[in-house]
Amino acid sequence: MKTKLLAFLLLVSVGMVSGAEYSDANFKYAYSKTKNFARVESTIKKTATSLTIPSKITVNGVSYPVTQIGDYALSDLQKLKSITIPSSVTEIREGAFSNCFELRSVTIPSKVTEIAPSCFSMCLELTEISLPKNLVSIGSGAFMYCEKLDIINWPSTLTKIDDYAFYCCKLPLFVEIPAKCVEIGEDAFCNTHVEYFKLPSTMKTIGKRAFSNNHAMTAITLPKSVNTLGEGVLFGCVVLQTCEMPVSIGSMGEGMFQRCDKMQQVIWSPSQTVVPKRMFFQCYELEWITLPDNVTAIEEEAFGECYLLRQFHFPTQLKTIGEAAFDGADLENLVLPQGVTVIGANAFNYNYNVEEVYIPSSVSVIGSGAFNNMPHIKKVTVDRVSPPSLGVDGFHFLTYASANLNVPLESTRTYKTAAEWSNFQYINDPTTGIESLEMSADGKNIPLYDLEGRRAAAGTRGPVVDPCSRTLRIVR
Repeated sequence: MKTKLLAFLLLVSVGMVSGAEYSDANFKYAYSKTKNFARVESTIKKTATSLTIPSKITVNGVSYPVTQIGDYALSDLQKLKSITIPSSVTEIREGAFSNCFELRSVTIPSKVTEIAPSCFSMCLELTEISLPKNLVSIGSGAFMYCEKLDIINWPSTLTKIDDYAFYCCKLPLFVEIPAKCVEIGEDAFCNTHVEYFKLPSTMKTIGKRAFSNNHAMTAITLPKSVNTLGEGVLFGCVVLQTCEMPVSIGSMGEGMFQRCDKMQQVIWSPSQTVVPKRMFFQCYELEWITLPDNVTAIEEEAFGECYLLRQFHFPTQLKTIGEAAFDGADLENLVLPQGVTVIGANAFNYNYNVEEVYIPSSVSVIGSGAFNNMPHIKKVTVDRVSPPSLGVDGFHFLTYASANLNVPLESTRTYKTAAEWSNFQYINDPTTGIESLEMSADGKNIPLYDLEGRRAAAGTRGPVVDPCSRTLRIVR
Protein backbone atom coordinates (compact mmCIF):
# COMPACT_ATOMS: atom_id res chain seq x y z
CA MET A 1 0.00 0.00 0.00
CA LYS A 2 2.83 2.43 0.91
CA THR A 3 4.58 1.60 -2.38
CA LYS A 4 1.46 2.45 -4.44
CA LEU A 5 0.94 5.71 -2.52
CA LEU A 6 4.56 6.77 -3.09
CA ALA A 7 4.25 5.99 -6.80
CA PHE A 8 1.04 8.04 -7.04
CA LEU A 9 2.64 11.04 -5.27
CA LEU A 10 5.65 10.79 -7.56
CA LEU A 11 3.43 10.92 -10.65
CA VAL A 12 1.52 13.91 -9.28
CA SER A 13 4.74 15.78 -8.51
CA VAL A 14 6.13 15.09 -11.98
CA GLY A 15 2.89 16.33 -13.55
CA MET A 16 3.01 19.53 -11.56
CA VAL A 17 6.58 20.23 -12.68
CA SER A 18 6.21 19.26 -16.34
CA GLY A 19 2.55 20.04 -17.15
CA ALA A 20 0.05 22.84 -16.72
CA GLU A 21 -3.29 24.15 -17.97
CA TYR A 22 -4.12 27.08 -20.18
CA SER A 23 -7.29 28.56 -21.70
CA ASP A 24 -8.01 31.00 -24.48
CA ALA A 25 -11.31 32.27 -25.88
CA ASN A 26 -12.13 28.93 -27.52
CA PHE A 27 -10.32 26.03 -25.87
CA LYS A 28 -8.83 24.61 -22.71
CA TYR A 29 -5.37 23.08 -23.07
CA ALA A 30 -2.86 21.01 -21.19
CA TYR A 31 0.77 21.72 -22.01
CA SER A 32 4.14 20.35 -21.06
CA LYS A 33 7.13 22.60 -20.40
CA THR A 34 9.63 19.77 -20.54
CA LYS A 35 8.26 18.09 -23.69
CA ASN A 36 7.24 21.33 -25.37
CA PHE A 37 3.76 20.45 -26.65
CA ALA A 38 0.12 21.37 -26.04
CA ARG A 39 -3.04 19.28 -26.13
CA VAL A 40 -6.63 20.44 -26.66
CA GLU A 41 -8.63 19.19 -23.65
CA SER A 42 -12.06 20.73 -24.31
CA THR A 43 -13.82 23.73 -25.81
CA ILE A 44 -15.47 26.63 -24.07
CA LYS A 45 -17.87 27.19 -26.97
CA LYS A 46 -20.21 24.26 -26.54
CA THR A 47 -22.75 25.55 -29.08
CA ALA A 48 -20.30 26.63 -31.78
CA THR A 49 -21.03 25.60 -35.38
CA SER A 50 -17.43 26.13 -36.52
CA LEU A 51 -14.11 25.82 -34.70
CA THR A 52 -10.48 26.36 -35.70
CA ILE A 53 -7.77 24.80 -33.58
CA PRO A 54 -4.61 26.95 -33.47
CA SER A 55 -1.24 25.48 -34.43
CA LYS A 56 0.34 26.80 -31.21
CA ILE A 57 -0.37 28.54 -27.93
CA THR A 58 1.80 31.10 -26.17
CA VAL A 59 2.04 31.03 -22.39
CA ASN A 60 4.18 33.63 -20.55
CA GLY A 61 6.04 34.36 -23.74
CA VAL A 62 6.79 30.68 -24.49
CA SER A 63 5.20 29.00 -27.54
CA TYR A 64 3.98 25.41 -27.42
CA PRO A 65 2.91 23.63 -30.64
CA VAL A 66 -0.55 22.04 -30.49
CA THR A 67 0.19 18.41 -31.36
CA GLN A 68 -2.67 16.53 -29.69
CA ILE A 69 -6.46 16.52 -29.38
CA GLY A 70 -7.32 14.79 -26.11
CA ASP A 71 -9.73 11.99 -25.21
CA TYR A 72 -13.32 13.11 -25.95
CA ALA A 73 -12.03 16.71 -26.09
CA LEU A 74 -14.58 17.91 -28.65
CA SER A 75 -17.23 15.23 -28.28
CA ASP A 76 -20.95 15.91 -27.87
CA LEU A 77 -20.81 19.27 -29.69
CA GLN A 78 -24.17 18.72 -31.29
CA LYS A 79 -24.20 21.94 -33.37
CA LEU A 80 -20.64 21.73 -34.68
CA LYS A 81 -20.57 21.54 -38.49
CA SER A 82 -16.93 22.14 -39.34
CA ILE A 83 -13.56 21.85 -37.64
CA THR A 84 -10.16 23.00 -38.87
CA ILE A 85 -7.25 20.97 -37.53
CA PRO A 86 -3.72 22.42 -37.96
CA SER A 87 -0.89 20.49 -39.61
CA SER A 88 0.98 20.54 -36.28
CA VAL A 89 -1.38 17.87 -34.84
CA THR A 90 0.15 14.38 -34.76
CA GLU A 91 -2.30 12.59 -32.43
CA ILE A 92 -6.08 12.60 -32.13
CA ARG A 93 -7.17 10.56 -29.15
CA GLU A 94 -10.14 8.31 -28.37
CA GLY A 95 -13.61 9.72 -28.95
CA ALA A 96 -12.26 13.18 -29.78
CA PHE A 97 -15.19 14.09 -32.09
CA SER A 98 -17.74 11.45 -31.10
CA ASN A 99 -21.42 12.39 -31.02
CA CYS A 100 -20.89 15.55 -33.08
CA PHE A 101 -24.12 14.85 -34.93
CA GLU A 102 -23.87 17.82 -37.35
CA LEU A 103 -20.18 17.59 -38.27
CA ARG A 104 -19.97 17.53 -42.09
CA SER A 105 -16.34 17.32 -43.22
CA VAL A 106 -12.89 16.88 -41.70
CA THR A 107 -9.34 16.99 -43.03
CA ILE A 108 -6.94 15.08 -40.81
CA PRO A 109 -3.30 16.26 -40.86
CA SER A 110 -0.74 14.09 -42.64
CA LYS A 111 1.32 13.51 -39.48
CA VAL A 112 -1.50 11.55 -37.81
CA THR A 113 -0.78 7.83 -38.15
CA GLU A 114 -3.77 6.40 -36.23
CA ILE A 115 -7.47 7.18 -36.11
CA ALA A 116 -8.17 6.41 -32.45
CA PRO A 117 -11.09 4.29 -31.24
CA SER A 118 -14.52 5.97 -31.45
CA CYS A 119 -12.84 9.10 -32.81
CA PHE A 120 -15.71 10.07 -35.14
CA SER A 121 -18.39 7.64 -33.96
CA MET A 122 -21.98 8.89 -34.24
CA CYS A 123 -21.04 11.78 -36.55
CA LEU A 124 -24.31 11.23 -38.36
CA GLU A 125 -23.87 13.97 -40.99
CA LEU A 126 -20.20 13.34 -41.77
CA THR A 127 -20.08 12.88 -45.55
CA GLU A 128 -16.51 13.67 -46.48
CA ILE A 129 -13.23 12.92 -44.77
CA SER A 130 -9.66 13.07 -45.99
CA LEU A 131 -7.55 10.43 -44.28
CA PRO A 132 -3.88 11.26 -43.70
CA LYS A 133 -1.40 9.90 -46.24
CA ASN A 134 0.71 8.26 -43.51
CA LEU A 135 -2.17 6.51 -41.76
CA VAL A 136 -1.28 3.06 -40.40
CA SER A 137 -4.41 1.99 -38.48
CA ILE A 138 -8.07 2.82 -38.01
CA GLY A 139 -9.17 2.13 -34.43
CA SER A 140 -12.17 0.31 -33.03
CA GLY A 141 -15.45 2.06 -33.85
CA ALA A 142 -13.58 5.02 -35.35
CA PHE A 143 -16.37 5.88 -37.83
CA MET A 144 -19.18 3.80 -36.33
CA TYR A 145 -22.66 5.05 -37.32
CA CYS A 146 -21.34 7.68 -39.75
CA GLU A 147 -24.41 6.96 -41.81
CA LYS A 148 -23.61 9.38 -44.66
CA LEU A 149 -19.91 8.73 -45.08
CA ASP A 150 -19.79 7.98 -48.80
CA ILE A 151 -16.52 9.62 -49.87
CA ILE A 152 -13.28 8.33 -48.43
CA ASN A 153 -9.69 7.81 -49.60
CA TRP A 154 -7.61 4.80 -48.57
CA PRO A 155 -3.94 5.60 -47.79
CA SER A 156 -1.46 3.08 -49.17
CA THR A 157 0.24 2.89 -45.74
CA LEU A 158 -2.84 1.44 -43.99
CA THR A 159 -2.14 -1.95 -42.38
CA LYS A 160 -5.04 -2.52 -39.96
CA ILE A 161 -8.76 -1.75 -39.77
CA ASP A 162 -9.98 -2.54 -36.26
CA ASP A 163 -13.27 -3.84 -34.83
CA TYR A 164 -16.45 -1.91 -35.77
CA ALA A 165 -14.33 0.72 -37.59
CA PHE A 166 -17.00 1.42 -40.24
CA TYR A 167 -19.96 -0.26 -38.59
CA CYS A 168 -23.23 1.02 -40.12
CA CYS A 169 -21.48 3.50 -42.40
CA LYS A 170 -22.56 4.31 -45.92
CA LEU A 171 -19.44 3.74 -48.00
CA PRO A 172 -18.91 3.85 -51.79
CA LEU A 173 -20.34 0.96 -53.79
CA PHE A 174 -16.80 -0.24 -54.57
CA VAL A 175 -14.15 -0.46 -51.83
CA GLU A 176 -10.58 -1.55 -52.54
CA ILE A 177 -8.58 -2.14 -49.38
CA PRO A 178 -4.94 -0.91 -49.68
CA ALA A 179 -2.18 -3.35 -50.59
CA LYS A 180 -0.41 -3.28 -47.20
CA CYS A 181 -3.49 -4.03 -45.09
CA VAL A 182 -3.17 -7.39 -43.35
CA GLU A 183 -6.01 -7.34 -40.80
CA ILE A 184 -9.70 -6.44 -40.76
CA GLY A 185 -11.38 -6.62 -37.37
CA GLU A 186 -14.71 -7.83 -36.03
CA ASP A 187 -17.78 -6.16 -37.62
CA ALA A 188 -15.44 -3.68 -39.33
CA PHE A 189 -17.62 -3.27 -42.44
CA CYS A 190 -20.93 -4.61 -41.14
CA ASN A 191 -23.94 -2.83 -42.67
CA THR A 192 -21.96 -0.59 -45.02
CA HIS A 193 -24.09 -1.12 -48.19
CA VAL A 194 -20.99 -1.85 -50.31
CA GLU A 195 -21.56 -3.85 -53.49
CA TYR A 196 -18.02 -5.09 -54.03
CA PHE A 197 -15.00 -5.44 -51.73
CA LYS A 198 -11.59 -6.08 -53.24
CA LEU A 199 -9.07 -7.28 -50.66
CA PRO A 200 -5.30 -7.20 -51.19
CA SER A 201 -3.10 -10.25 -51.68
CA THR A 202 -1.43 -9.43 -48.34
CA MET A 203 -4.57 -9.92 -46.22
CA LYS A 204 -4.06 -12.39 -43.35
CA THR A 205 -6.91 -12.03 -40.85
CA ILE A 206 -10.61 -11.25 -41.27
CA GLY A 207 -12.54 -10.98 -38.00
CA LYS A 208 -16.02 -12.05 -36.95
CA ARG A 209 -18.86 -10.69 -39.10
CA ALA A 210 -16.39 -8.33 -40.80
CA PHE A 211 -18.56 -7.96 -43.93
CA SER A 212 -21.87 -9.16 -42.53
CA ASN A 213 -25.30 -7.73 -43.38
CA ASN A 214 -24.11 -5.97 -46.52
CA HIS A 215 -27.45 -6.34 -48.25
CA ALA A 216 -26.14 -4.91 -51.54
CA MET A 217 -22.95 -6.99 -51.78
CA THR A 218 -22.75 -8.93 -55.03
CA ALA A 219 -19.06 -9.87 -54.95
CA ILE A 220 -16.03 -10.14 -52.70
CA THR A 221 -12.48 -11.28 -53.38
CA LEU A 222 -10.97 -13.47 -50.65
CA PRO A 223 -7.25 -13.66 -51.48
CA LYS A 224 -5.13 -16.78 -51.10
CA SER A 225 -3.12 -15.11 -48.35
CA VAL A 226 -6.00 -15.17 -45.84
CA ASN A 227 -5.17 -17.48 -42.94
CA THR A 228 -7.97 -16.72 -40.47
CA LEU A 229 -11.67 -16.24 -41.17
CA GLY A 230 -13.80 -15.38 -38.15
CA GLU A 231 -17.35 -16.40 -37.34
CA GLY A 232 -20.05 -15.15 -39.72
CA VAL A 233 -17.71 -13.16 -41.98
CA LEU A 234 -20.40 -12.92 -44.69
CA PHE A 235 -23.47 -13.47 -42.51
CA GLY A 236 -26.62 -11.94 -43.98
CA CYS A 237 -25.17 -10.86 -47.35
CA VAL A 238 -28.51 -11.69 -48.88
CA VAL A 239 -27.76 -11.05 -52.58
CA LEU A 240 -24.26 -12.56 -52.72
CA GLN A 241 -24.43 -15.50 -55.14
CA THR A 242 -20.93 -16.95 -55.43
CA CYS A 243 -17.75 -17.12 -53.38
CA GLU A 244 -14.38 -18.80 -53.81
CA MET A 245 -12.62 -19.61 -50.56
CA PRO A 246 -8.84 -19.30 -50.15
CA VAL A 247 -6.93 -22.49 -50.95
CA SER A 248 -5.24 -22.62 -47.56
CA ILE A 249 -6.95 -21.38 -44.38
CA GLY A 250 -5.55 -21.92 -40.89
CA SER A 251 -8.84 -21.44 -39.04
CA MET A 252 -12.43 -20.64 -39.94
CA GLY A 253 -15.33 -19.72 -37.66
CA GLU A 254 -18.98 -20.77 -37.68
CA GLY A 255 -21.72 -19.51 -39.95
CA MET A 256 -19.57 -17.84 -42.58
CA PHE A 257 -22.34 -17.90 -45.21
CA GLN A 258 -25.34 -18.03 -42.87
CA ARG A 259 -28.38 -16.15 -44.21
CA CYS A 260 -26.79 -15.62 -47.63
CA ASP A 261 -30.23 -16.11 -49.14
CA LYS A 262 -29.15 -16.00 -52.82
CA MET A 263 -25.93 -18.02 -52.46
CA GLN A 264 -25.79 -20.56 -55.28
CA GLN A 265 -22.18 -21.67 -55.59
CA VAL A 266 -19.23 -21.93 -53.20
CA ILE A 267 -15.81 -23.29 -54.06
CA TRP A 268 -14.69 -24.94 -50.85
CA SER A 269 -11.14 -24.68 -49.51
CA PRO A 270 -9.31 -28.04 -49.67
CA SER A 271 -7.49 -27.12 -46.44
CA GLN A 272 -10.69 -27.28 -44.41
CA THR A 273 -11.61 -30.77 -43.20
CA VAL A 274 -14.60 -29.62 -41.13
CA VAL A 275 -17.73 -27.80 -42.28
CA PRO A 276 -18.40 -25.60 -39.20
CA LYS A 277 -21.73 -25.06 -37.49
CA ARG A 278 -24.37 -23.16 -39.48
CA MET A 279 -21.88 -22.64 -42.31
CA PHE A 280 -24.63 -22.47 -44.95
CA PHE A 281 -27.65 -22.23 -42.65
CA GLN A 282 -30.59 -20.61 -44.44
CA CYS A 283 -28.84 -20.36 -47.80
CA TYR A 284 -32.24 -20.80 -49.36
CA GLU A 285 -31.10 -20.95 -53.01
CA LEU A 286 -28.00 -23.13 -52.64
CA GLU A 287 -28.59 -25.96 -55.10
CA TRP A 288 -25.28 -27.78 -55.03
CA ILE A 289 -21.84 -27.80 -53.48
CA THR A 290 -18.90 -30.15 -53.89
CA LEU A 291 -16.84 -30.83 -50.79
CA PRO A 292 -13.41 -32.44 -51.14
CA ASP A 293 -13.09 -36.03 -49.98
CA ASN A 294 -10.83 -35.07 -47.05
CA VAL A 295 -13.76 -33.47 -45.17
CA THR A 296 -14.32 -35.55 -42.01
CA ALA A 297 -17.12 -33.68 -40.22
CA ILE A 298 -20.24 -31.71 -41.13
CA GLU A 299 -21.27 -29.90 -37.97
CA GLU A 300 -24.62 -28.77 -36.53
CA GLU A 301 -27.03 -27.07 -38.94
CA ALA A 302 -24.26 -26.70 -41.53
CA PHE A 303 -26.77 -27.02 -44.39
CA GLY A 304 -29.94 -26.50 -42.39
CA GLU A 305 -32.88 -24.96 -44.28
CA CYS A 306 -31.07 -25.09 -47.62
CA TYR A 307 -34.41 -25.74 -49.21
CA LEU A 308 -33.11 -26.24 -52.78
CA LEU A 309 -30.06 -28.38 -51.96
CA ARG A 310 -30.69 -31.54 -53.97
CA GLN A 311 -27.37 -32.87 -55.24
CA PHE A 312 -24.75 -33.52 -52.59
CA HIS A 313 -21.55 -35.54 -52.74
CA PHE A 314 -20.77 -37.02 -49.33
CA PRO A 315 -16.97 -36.93 -48.86
CA THR A 316 -15.41 -40.39 -48.76
CA GLN A 317 -13.57 -39.62 -45.50
CA LEU A 318 -16.65 -38.26 -43.72
CA LYS A 319 -17.02 -39.55 -40.15
CA THR A 320 -19.63 -37.43 -38.37
CA ILE A 321 -22.81 -35.68 -39.45
CA GLY A 322 -23.95 -33.21 -36.80
CA GLU A 323 -27.37 -32.38 -35.39
CA ALA A 324 -29.76 -30.94 -37.98
CA ALA A 325 -26.87 -30.80 -40.47
CA PHE A 326 -29.26 -31.15 -43.43
CA ASP A 327 -32.53 -30.37 -41.66
CA GLY A 328 -34.95 -28.92 -44.20
CA ALA A 329 -32.76 -29.54 -47.27
CA ASP A 330 -34.14 -31.20 -50.41
CA LEU A 331 -31.78 -34.13 -50.85
CA GLU A 332 -32.71 -37.07 -52.99
CA ASN A 333 -31.67 -40.64 -52.15
CA LEU A 334 -29.20 -40.81 -49.27
CA VAL A 335 -26.21 -43.09 -49.77
CA LEU A 336 -23.81 -42.45 -46.90
CA PRO A 337 -20.15 -43.46 -47.31
CA GLN A 338 -18.41 -46.17 -45.37
CA GLY A 339 -16.59 -44.52 -42.47
CA VAL A 340 -19.45 -42.43 -41.12
CA THR A 341 -19.86 -43.32 -37.45
CA VAL A 342 -22.35 -40.81 -36.05
CA ILE A 343 -25.51 -39.31 -37.53
CA GLY A 344 -26.80 -36.56 -35.25
CA ALA A 345 -30.34 -35.85 -34.11
CA ASN A 346 -32.57 -34.43 -36.86
CA ALA A 347 -29.65 -34.67 -39.29
CA PHE A 348 -31.87 -35.25 -42.33
CA ASN A 349 -35.20 -34.19 -40.88
CA TYR A 350 -37.71 -32.87 -43.43
CA ASN A 351 -35.89 -34.01 -46.57
CA TYR A 352 -39.30 -34.67 -47.99
CA ASN A 353 -38.47 -36.35 -51.32
CA VAL A 354 -36.03 -39.05 -50.19
CA GLU A 355 -37.15 -42.55 -51.19
CA GLU A 356 -34.11 -44.66 -50.29
CA VAL A 357 -31.56 -44.54 -47.47
CA TYR A 358 -28.31 -46.48 -47.27
CA ILE A 359 -26.53 -46.65 -43.89
CA PRO A 360 -23.07 -48.27 -43.94
CA SER A 361 -21.81 -50.75 -41.36
CA SER A 362 -19.54 -48.09 -39.81
CA VAL A 363 -22.49 -46.16 -38.35
CA SER A 364 -22.93 -46.87 -34.65
CA VAL A 365 -25.15 -43.97 -33.50
CA ILE A 366 -28.21 -42.42 -35.14
CA GLY A 367 -29.81 -39.60 -33.19
CA SER A 368 -33.46 -38.90 -32.49
CA GLY A 369 -35.41 -37.70 -35.49
CA ALA A 370 -32.44 -38.22 -37.81
CA PHE A 371 -34.68 -39.38 -40.68
CA ASN A 372 -38.00 -38.12 -39.39
CA ASN A 373 -40.61 -36.27 -41.48
CA MET A 374 -39.52 -38.11 -44.63
CA PRO A 375 -42.78 -39.90 -45.44
CA HIS A 376 -41.82 -41.15 -48.92
CA ILE A 377 -39.01 -43.49 -47.89
CA LYS A 378 -39.64 -46.93 -49.39
CA LYS A 379 -36.39 -48.66 -48.60
CA VAL A 380 -33.84 -48.45 -45.79
CA THR A 381 -30.66 -50.52 -45.99
CA VAL A 382 -28.45 -50.94 -42.92
CA ASP A 383 -25.26 -52.95 -43.45
CA ARG A 384 -24.36 -53.23 -39.77
CA VAL A 385 -24.73 -56.67 -38.16
CA SER A 386 -25.44 -55.26 -34.69
CA PRO A 387 -28.17 -52.60 -34.85
CA PRO A 388 -26.87 -49.03 -34.48
CA SER A 389 -28.25 -47.07 -31.55
CA LEU A 390 -31.37 -45.36 -32.94
CA GLY A 391 -32.96 -42.44 -31.14
CA VAL A 392 -36.67 -41.84 -30.59
CA ASP A 393 -38.58 -41.13 -33.80
CA GLY A 394 -35.46 -41.87 -35.81
CA PHE A 395 -37.74 -42.41 -38.82
CA HIS A 396 -41.19 -41.13 -39.73
CA PHE A 397 -44.13 -43.26 -38.58
CA LEU A 398 -45.10 -43.89 -42.22
CA THR A 399 -41.59 -45.19 -42.87
CA TYR A 400 -41.98 -47.63 -39.99
CA ALA A 401 -45.36 -48.70 -41.31
CA SER A 402 -44.62 -49.16 -45.01
CA ALA A 403 -40.90 -49.10 -45.88
CA ASN A 404 -38.82 -52.23 -46.09
CA LEU A 405 -35.79 -52.42 -43.80
CA ASN A 406 -32.97 -54.45 -45.34
CA VAL A 407 -30.35 -55.70 -42.89
CA PRO A 408 -27.84 -58.59 -42.90
CA LEU A 409 -29.90 -61.79 -42.99
CA GLU A 410 -28.31 -63.18 -39.86
CA SER A 411 -29.39 -60.02 -38.00
CA THR A 412 -33.06 -60.10 -38.91
CA ARG A 413 -34.24 -61.31 -35.51
CA THR A 414 -31.90 -58.89 -33.70
CA TYR A 415 -33.34 -55.86 -35.53
CA LYS A 416 -36.89 -57.08 -34.91
CA THR A 417 -36.27 -56.96 -31.18
CA ALA A 418 -33.96 -53.91 -31.01
CA ALA A 419 -35.25 -50.66 -29.55
CA GLU A 420 -36.79 -48.37 -32.18
CA TRP A 421 -35.75 -50.66 -35.06
CA SER A 422 -38.54 -53.01 -34.01
CA ASN A 423 -41.00 -50.32 -35.14
CA PHE A 424 -40.36 -51.34 -38.75
CA GLN A 425 -43.23 -53.57 -39.87
CA TYR A 426 -41.23 -55.11 -42.70
CA ILE A 427 -37.68 -56.27 -42.02
CA ASN A 428 -36.02 -58.21 -44.83
CA ASP A 429 -39.45 -58.58 -46.39
CA PRO A 430 -39.17 -57.89 -50.14
CA THR A 431 -41.70 -55.51 -51.66
CA THR A 432 -41.76 -56.90 -55.17
CA GLY A 433 -45.48 -56.46 -55.69
CA ILE A 434 -48.01 -59.04 -56.92
CA GLU A 435 -46.51 -60.97 -59.82
CA SER A 436 -48.45 -64.28 -59.70
CA LEU A 437 -51.17 -65.89 -57.63
CA GLU A 438 -51.88 -69.47 -56.71
CA MET A 439 -55.45 -70.33 -55.74
CA SER A 440 -57.33 -73.58 -55.19
CA ALA A 441 -59.99 -74.57 -57.71
CA ASP A 442 -62.78 -74.03 -55.24
CA GLY A 443 -61.51 -70.51 -54.45
CA LYS A 444 -60.81 -71.25 -50.85
CA ASN A 445 -57.78 -70.05 -48.91
CA ILE A 446 -57.43 -66.98 -51.13
CA PRO A 447 -54.29 -65.05 -50.11
CA LEU A 448 -54.64 -61.37 -49.27
CA TYR A 449 -52.03 -58.67 -50.00
CA ASP A 450 -51.36 -55.28 -48.49
CA LEU A 451 -51.16 -52.06 -50.53
CA GLU A 452 -47.41 -52.50 -51.06
CA GLY A 453 -47.94 -55.91 -52.70
CA ARG A 454 -46.73 -57.99 -49.74
CA ARG A 455 -48.63 -61.05 -48.67
CA ALA A 456 -50.59 -60.17 -45.60
CA ALA A 457 -49.92 -62.24 -42.53
CA ALA A 458 -52.71 -63.92 -40.57
CA GLY A 459 -54.49 -61.47 -38.33
CA THR A 460 -53.60 -58.44 -40.49
CA ARG A 461 -55.86 -55.47 -39.86
CA GLY A 462 -56.48 -52.56 -42.20
CA PRO A 463 -56.78 -52.30 -46.00
CA VAL A 464 -55.86 -55.42 -48.00
CA VAL A 465 -56.36 -56.49 -51.63
CA ASP A 466 -58.43 -59.50 -52.69
CA PRO A 467 -56.81 -60.52 -56.02
CA CYS A 468 -59.79 -62.62 -57.12
CA SER A 469 -62.41 -59.94 -56.87
CA ARG A 470 -59.88 -57.14 -57.43
CA THR A 471 -61.45 -55.25 -54.57
CA LEU A 472 -60.08 -53.44 -51.52
CA ARG A 473 -61.18 -55.08 -48.31
CA ILE A 474 -60.92 -53.72 -44.78
CA VAL A 475 -60.00 -56.40 -42.27
CA ARG A 476 -61.12 -55.47 -38.74
